[in-house]
This record gives sequence, C-alpha cells and structure tokens, in this order.
Amino acid sequence: MSGKLIIMGGLAVAFGATSYFAGNQYLDNRTQARLSEIESNRTVQPQMKLKTVVVAKTQLKFGQRIETSMLEEIQWPADHRPEGSFSSTKELTGDNVRRALSLIEPGEPILATKLSGKDGRGGLAGIITEGMRAVTIPVNLVNGVGGFIQPGDRVDIIFTRENRKTNIPSASIIMNDVKVLTVDQQANQRSETAKIAKSVTLETNTDGAQRLALARTMGTLSLLLRSTGDGKSLDTTELTASDLNGTPLKKTDGKEPATKNENGFLSFLQNDDRPKTKTVTVVNRTIAEEIEVPVEKTKSRGSK
Repeated sequence: MSGKLIIMGGLAVAFGATSYFAGNQYLDNRTQARLSEIESNRTVQPQMKLKTVVVAKTQLKFGQRIETSMLEEIQWPADHRPEGSFSSTKELTGDNVRRALSLIEPGEPILATKLSGKDGRGGLAGIITEGMRAVTIPVNLVNGVGGFIQPGDRVDIIFTRENRKTNIPSASIIMNDVKVLTVDQQANQRSETAKIAKSVTLETNTDGAQRLALARTMGTLSLLLRSTGDGKSLDTTELTASDLNGTPLKKTDGKEPATKNENGFLSFLQNDDRPKTKTVTVVNRTIAEEIEVPVEKTKSRGSK
C-alpha cells in the first residue's frame, strides 16, 4: 500500500512540474509575440531636416557694421527657415560691407530686409520706403508727447494757427498715421527712458512734406502718439475757440454755426465770439480792393 502512494505522489509531482514549465513557456511565447507585434506596428518618426541659418550673436544697432564676431550659425528647421535669411557668415562679411538698418536682437535671424546692400552704408536713406520722403519738424517737451515718441511709432499731426483776419485760433489734424523715422539723430528702436527731443524726422509723401513745410511757417505743429496697431483715420474737423465748451458746434455747407438764444432774455450773458468785421470786395472798373467793414449786430426784440 505504501508503494502505491509513493508512485502516485511521484506522478503528481511530475505532472505539476510539467504543467508549470509548460505554462511559463506559453506565457513567454505570448509575451514575445506581443512585443514583436508592437515593434512591427510602431511608426518610425521621420528625422527633421535642418539647415544652417545665421543669427545675431550680439545686439546690432542701426548703422552698425556687420562683423563676423557679431554673428553665429545655428541649425534651423528647413521647413520654417525665414525668408531672406543667410546660410553662411561669409555672405555678410569680408569684402561686402553691410550695415544694420534696424535694431537686431541677439538670437534673431539676420534678414536681407534689415541690412544695407553690398558696399552700402547704413543711413537714413536706407530705411525710407520706396516712393516716400523724410522730413524733419521741430518738437519740444509738450508737442513731442513728453519725449515718449520713439523711431517706428506712428503719430498724427495737429496744426494750430491764428486767423489773421479774425484773430481766432484754430486747430485741425492735417495728417494721419505718419511713421516716425528718427528722434533727433537716433534711429534705434529701443529706449529705456523718455528722451526730450529737439526734432523728429517723419516719413511721408511729397504732398505731406509740402504740407508740413508750409504749416511750420504759419503756426505750430503738435504730435499725437498712436497706440500700436491703430491704423484708423481720425476726424479732421477744424476746431476753434468757440468749441472749447465741450460741445463743438456743427458747421454745415460752409455757413457759420448757429448759436442758441442769440437775442433771448439772457443773451447778454453769452460770450459774443462772432467776428466784428467782414471783408468786402469793392470793384472800381478793373481794380478790385478788399476792405474791412463792421458787422451790424442783430437787435433783440423790444430794443429801440
């Protein structure tokens, strides 16, 4: 009896061991098969193509000559390479003298549009848009927006004058959205603090240049600083001293603005800013002469 038990125990151990090893082998085979399947289905990422691009190693200011020590070559994604960039520092140095036409920060790609041409000089003429002109006007602390105007900003221009016949001052916006080229003799676009300038150079067409030259001799020019990206045109209606009460009077068809309660009970309390004289042209045969005549004031009701 004991012999049978030993035989049966031996058989049980043999079957258990066989099942254990067979199970482990099966699991190993399944694991390897799964790993092979994953490996075969894995998408191989394509290698990104790179190209060499020249960037600024140090800050380049307006008019500064480009030298090799100021540049470095880095790898740049070929599909996103900036248009007008350079692939070698040799293209920018050597016998070809180039100068920066605007401020270039470290790490910024060097573009052809920000440099003068071969053997070119970095001057004001190099940054004027084709077909435009540069004109300079005097400014001070007040009409120069406290010194906060910088090259590259956009401004509107107010013309203030006094009518020679009526002695009534007026102001109007004569130009909109004008680009500032330089402040004094500086064309760099970076300034840490406000600077009180004596002159500002503006970019405009020939018509605008003539307007500014004429207005400078007839009155005062003031600048209005625009916010970044504001390209809207402003109302150019001329304002006079009578419009300073906060409710500008509307002028239509060239007629004088109507005033309220001109001959009313309290009319004597109103400021009479109407012209006291009127220009009349007197023609004597072939000679025409302009003379000033007093304007008769309209009598109020009940006056004798």
